[in-house]
Amino acid sequence: MIAMKTFTSLKFTLVFFCSLFVHSVFAKQQPHWYSGKVELQSGEWLTGELHFNTDLGLLEFSMDGVTNVLSAQKVASFYYYDEEANRMRTFIVESFAHRDRMVPTFFEVLVDGRIRLLGREQVLKVPFHDEKQKKNVYYFQHPNGQIVKYKGRLRQIYKTLPNQQDEVNFFVNRVKWYRYDEEKPIVELFRYCNSLSE
Repeated sequence: MIAMKTFTSLKFTLVFFCSLFVHSVFAKQQPHWYSGKVELQSGEWLTGELHFNTDLGLLEFSMDGVTNVLSAQKVASFYYYDEEANRMRTFIVESFAHRDRMVPTFFEVLVDGRIRLLGREQVLKVPFHDEKQKKNVYYFQHPNGQIVKYKGRLRQIYKTLPNQQDEVNFFVNRVKWYRYDEEKPIVELFRYCNSLSE
């Protein structure tokens, strides 16, 4: 009798944990949709629900019960309010070199100004795991429109602001937690650089 009760409670515990696992996996697979606006290359603005698939570089857009998948060739920009990050997120489309040719590419605008800081999520494979890890790769856009991958080297900033090297050095030395692979200090550095060029 005791063995039967133990077996039954074990069975219920196993079913409970299995259902939790399935629910967590299913929740991870469900895309998060946001209310936002999309500007098409034609100049037309659309309002609806959207989900940006960073893995494929495609924008899923739903309006009046109809869902469309939009590539960077069709979109000029889009934006939405991200409740988790507590900020408005804006994405633009710019021509960018990919495999020796220029193609329309989505970028998130992290800092707007004379020197734009742009970001793109890159999917990295974790060695010996099936999981994929997402990491932000940063770029900055020169005033002439050229987009360059930001490698965390101050000489890239110096080249763009040749007359303000002392001010940039002062900022970087004052912010001792400055790291080129963390978003917050990079955003603050680019905001500071834009304030110098105003």
